[in-house]
Amino acid sequence: MDNLVIVESPTKANTIDRYLGSEFKVLSSKGHVRDLPEKELGVKIEDGFRPTLVINQKKLVKKLRKEAQNKNNVFLATDNDREGEAIAFDLYELLNENGGESHKNGKFKRIIFNQITEESIKEALQEPTSIDLKKVDAQRARRILDRLVGYLISPLLSKTVSGSRFEGLSAGRVQSVALRYIVEREEEREKFDPEEYWKVKADLYKEKKSGAFSMKLKKVQGQKPDIGSKKEAKKIEEKLNQAQFTVSDLTEKSVRRSPLPPFITSTMQRAASSVLSFTPSKTMSVAQTLYEGVELDEGVEGLITYMRTDSTRVAKEANNSLRKYIKREYGPKYLEEEVRYYRKDSGAQDAHEAIRPTDVSRKPEEIKRHLSSNQYKLYKLIWDRFVATQMTKARYKRRKINVKANSFLFKTSGSRLIFDGFLKVLKLKSLQDQDVNLPKNLQTGDLLKLKQVELNQHFTKPPNRYSEAGLIKKLEKQGIGRPSTYASIISTIQNRNYIVKRNSSFTPTLLGFVAVEFLKKYFPEIVEPDLTAKMEKALDEIKDGEISKKKTLTRFYAPLKKELKKVENSLEANDNDFQIPTDVDCSSCNGHMNIRYWKGSAYLSCSSWPECEEKMSLPSDLSFTFKDGKVLIADELERHKKEEEKLGQKECPECGSPMEIKHGKYGRFYACTNSDCDETASISSGVECPRCSEGELLERYSRRKKQTFYGCSNYPDCKFTTSDRPIKQCPSCDTGVLIKSDDKLVCTNKNCNHEEKVKDN
Repeated sequence: MDNLVIVESPTKANTIDRYLGSEFKVLSSKGHVRDLPEKELGVKIEDGFRPTLVINQKKLVKKLRKEAQNKNNVFLATDNDREGEAIAFDLYELLNENGGESHKNGKFKRIIFNQITEESIKEALQEPTSIDLKKVDAQRARRILDRLVGYLISPLLSKTVSGSRFEGLSAGRVQSVALRYIVEREEEREKFDPEEYWKVKADLYKEKKSGAFSMKLKKVQGQKPDIGSKKEAKKIEEKLNQAQFTVSDLTEKSVRRSPLPPFITSTMQRAASSVLSFTPSKTMSVAQTLYEGVELDEGVEGLITYMRTDSTRVAKEANNSLRKYIKREYGPKYLEEEVRYYRKDSGAQDAHEAIRPTDVSRKPEEIKRHLSSNQYKLYKLIWDRFVATQMTKARYKRRKINVKANSFLFKTSGSRLIFDGFLKVLKLKSLQDQDVNLPKNLQTGDLLKLKQVELNQHFTKPPNRYSEAGLIKKLEKQGIGRPSTYASIISTIQNRNYIVKRNSSFTPTLLGFVAVEFLKKYFPEIVEPDLTAKMEKALDEIKDGEISKKKTLTRFYAPLKKELKKVENSLEANDNDFQIPTDVDCSSCNGHMNIRYWKGSAYLSCSSWPECEEKMSLPSDLSFTFKDGKVLIADELERHKKEEEKLGQKECPECGSPMEIKHGKYGRFYACTNSDCDETASISSGVECPRCSEGELLERYSRRKKQTFYGCSNYPDCKFTTSDRPIKQCPSCDTGVLIKSDDKLVCTNKNCNHEEKVKDN
C-alpha cells in the first residue's frame, strides 16, 4: 500500500475502501484531531488572538502518523467546507515529519469530492489540489469567536443569574440570537389583544337547477371590508338582501407552476420537519448515513451528495443524466425543453452542489428493502424534489369572477389542473385542483340571484410560535449562522432547558426568558441579529481573502471587552442589580418576590434580601407570562395552590401516615409526613389511560428533556405518554385525551379533530 487516504468518518472510510484497490489504505480522523482546550480559554488575545490547539485524539494521531511515514502519497479527503479544510490542515501539520515541506507539493495532497461514488473518488485522486488556507482562517476565526463568547460570557451569566458557576447556563454567538427570536415571539403573543371581525359570504345562483356557488365579500366602496361587530355585519346583510347582483368581470386564463429548486441543507431540514416530522438533528443524522453509504445488491454505495450545502447548483453531468431519465421513464412531454437553472443566493458559499441522488436511476421504491424506514422517507423526499427540477411546469386553467352588488364587490376564483407536469413526481396537495363550481354559461353582465348571506364571526390570532421549520427559515432569512449549524443550534438551546417543544412548536422556559433578559441588558451585541449576521458575512470575507482574521476578531472583541469589564466590576462591588421581578408580593415584608436560580432550579426570593430571607419554591411545570420585564405568575401560583388543595392529602401505603405534596428538582410528588418513613408517590391526573384502559396517567419528569410529562401507571407494560396535562378522556376517540391548547381543549390524537371550549371553572 503506497497511498493513504484520510477521511473524517469511519463509515465513509469503509465505503471508499471498497472502491480502491490494494495500493490504497483508507483511514478516518473521526472528526477534528485537535481543538481549543476544554477547561481554559485557549486564545492568546494580546498575541493577535493566537489559539492554543491541543491534540484531542492522541492515540489516533500517533497511529495516523505511523501510517503516513512510509507512504508515497497521503490524500487528505476531508469535507469540502470550513471545518473539513481545518481538519485537513491539522492533519498535514501533525503528520508531516518534514516541517519545511510545502503542503502544495510533496506527498501530502488535498482531494475534494461531492459524492461518495467510485467514479467521483477516482476522479478526485487524479486531480489533487492544495489546502485552502483562507478557508482554514475562516474556520479558526469562527471557533475563536464562539470560544470568546462561550468562555467569557457564560460564567458571568451563571454567576449573575444563579449565584454560582452553574454549567447549565451558557451564551452562544448564534444560539443566543435564535433564543431571542423565540422569546420575542412569545412576548408578541402575550401582548396580543384579539380583535373581533366578521366575514361575509353570499351564496348566488343563475338558475336553480345549476346550483348555488359561494363568493366572499372583498371590498366595500372600493376599500377592504372592516366589519368589527355583529351589528355592522347585520347591516350589510340587510343591504345585500335588497341589492342586485351583477357579474362585473369573468376571466379564464392558463397558469403555469414551476418546480421548486433542489434541496440545500436548510430547505431539506424544513421539508423533513413539515412532511416527515423529523427534527433537524435527525434529518442530518439520516442524511449522513445516505451520504456515507448503504449496502445495496451491487455493494456499498453513497446515495446522496454532500448534505451540508447552501447552493442549488447541480453538476452538468447530473442534469444530463436526469433529463435522459425523465425522457425515458415519463416521456418527452414531461421533460422541460431547456435545462432549468436556479438562481444562486447572494450569500451562498457554493462549495458543494445541491443535495441530490448520486444516481437518479435508483428509484426509492426499488431500493426500499435496503433502507431503514427513516432512510427511505428522506431519500424519497430528496429524490422526488430533484427529479421534479427538470420536468415541465404544471398547467392550470384559472377562473376568476367578480360580482357587484351596489357598493359591495364579491370575488371568487378556482383552478383546475390541466397537465400535471412535475406534479407527477412531486405530490404537493397545495397544488392540486382547487376549482370552484361555476355555471358553464356564465357571462359578464349576467344577473344573479341571492340564495342566502353567511355571516361568520372571527377573532384575530396572535403570531404562531416558531416550529423547527419556521425557526430555520427565520435564521436563514436573517443570515444568522449556516444551514449546517441549524440542527446543533436548536439542540443546544433545548438541552440548556432554554426552550421546550410543545405541539410541534417552541416555547421558551422561564430560564430562557431570564438568559435573554441578562444578555439584552449586559451584552446587547450578542443577541443583536444584525451584528451576528454581519459576523457571518465577515467569516465569508475571510474565506474569500477580503479581510484578515485578526482584523475581524479585533473588531468584534473591542465592544465585548468593554461590556465584560463593566459586568465584572459590578460583580466585584456586589452591586449586581440584575433581577427578574414578579407580580408576587412578599408575605413577610413590603417587598416583592424575584426569580432566582440555584443549580438549575428556579425559586422566589424577596427583593429585600438579605434583610428579608423569605423564599418560595416554584413548581417545575409552572406556566407564566412575561411582560415589560416582569414575570407574571401570581395567578398561576394561586391556581396551583387550589389544585393541590383539591388533590388533598393521601394515605401512605407503607405506614398509613398522611402524605403531602412536595416540590423537588424533578417535579411534584407525594411524600410521607412520617419522619421515619421515606415512602413517596406520583401525583395522578385523574384521567384513565386511553391506550390500556387499566392504568391512570401520572405526573412524571423527564431528566433528558427537563420537563414534566404524563405517563401510564402501567409502565413499562403500557408506554402511553403526553407532554401536556390531560384534562379528561376524549369523547370522540378511544386513543387520545383532551389537553389545553390556548383557549380550547384538543385531542392528543392527531387524527381526531375533537375540540371543546375551555370552561371558566
